[in-house]
Amino acid sequence: MGRILFWVILAVVIYAAFVFARKSRSARIAREERGGARESKFPAPMIECPECGTYFPEDEAVLGDGKAYCSERCRKKARARKERQNGNA
Repeated sequence: MGRILFWVILAVVIYAAFVFARKSRSARIAREERGGARESKFPAPMIECPECGTYFPEDEAVLGDGKAYCSERCRKKARARKERQNGNA
């Protein structure tokens, strides 16, 4: 009777370990899929501001006059400089 009980308990422990490992693997895969959708594995490409020369991520660009600026301030400075040049010419 003792041997049978030993084998039954061993089978239950092995089954429980298998189920636990399978659930943790499924949870890890689901967590990786959710995390992958939010953040990219690759960094955004860097571009140079034509006004001040600062490099910044392309996805943070402020667009104006067909160019990408690092900030609203640089975009306004470029626009003001362009207006001054057109006014003097």
